[in-house]
Amino acid sequence: MTIRKFLLVTAVILLVLLLAACAGVNLPNTMPATLTPIPTLAAQGQITLVPAQGAASLPGGPVASGPGVGDPAAGVPIYENKCTECHGLDAQGIVGPPLRNSTYIQNSSIQDIYNTISNGRPGTIMPGWLQANGGPLNSTDINNVVAFLKNLQGVPPIPRSTPAPTPTEEPAAPGPTPAGTPEPARPSGQGGPGQAVSLTGDAKRGIAYFGQYCAYCHGPQGAMGVPNPDSDDGAVPPLNPIDETLINADPKVYAENIDLFIEHGSIPAGASPEIMMPSFGDLKLIDSQKIADLIAYVISLNPVK
Repeated sequence: MTIRKFLLVTAVILLVLLLAACAGVNLPNTMPATLTPIPTLAAQGQITLVPAQGAASLPGGPVASGPGVGDPAAGVPIYENKCTECHGLDAQGIVGPPLRNSTYIQNSSIQDIYNTISNGRPGTIMPGWLQANGGPLNSTDINNVVAFLKNLQGVPPIPRSTPAPTPTEEPAAPGPTPAGTPEPARPSGQGGPGQAVSLTGDAKRGIAYFGQYCAYCHGPQGAMGVPNPDSDDGAVPPLNPIDETLINADPKVYAENIDLFIEHGSIPAGASPEIMMPSFGDLKLIDSQKIADLIAYVISLNPVK
């Protein structure tokens, strides 16, 4: 072999080795399409199941730089995670003032409420929540909380527990229904199915909405409910698997069973639970189509067997 051929062969071998080495480099992973979007992409793009800060927006979404229009539904998990200790589970007030049907919230501008949350209130235990003030929230988080608080005005009180049925002379025997199946679970919030059950839901869209509005409490893909101290269950119920009494071979009945919880919300049984299921429908936190998409996604996680 001539020197020229030797050098050419050597160059080809080196090129092949270089390409093979590049192929083995650990490039940043992309998020699987099937994973609920609430997990953030940590350093080197590795997926983590730690929820995004406040679950305020989908990963990669824009962050506001000041007061603006927020997403009230995205403000729910932030409020429940950061505010209930002082302002109460249903914003009825504890050591902090009530924020549900609050004269202050009703009469204040978005700018004023944003400033109060961001900077705190001097002379009180209310801290400044904005990251620039040492707090854990960014501007988008705070805008979403403000939007949620605005939706809590002019609304009825939340029932503290499921009302007992009116007694009759001959109460129905407890146990299975005539069809031989147990009675489905029902929320403490009262009311019938909403408009969502008459719409066609899209499970693929529901993945994103679940990540934005539900996964902070129920976990990615609904499989990991977060702790809920002082509730009888001790944690937020998982939705994957869902309570089997909600599953029904009739698609409309199945959808209605889930819709009741999303529409009207529910307070878990227990002495003083820290987390509740908000009434996304009654408070108009999200529209009926989004609720339909969420229902479709939850059903896709729990197909009828």
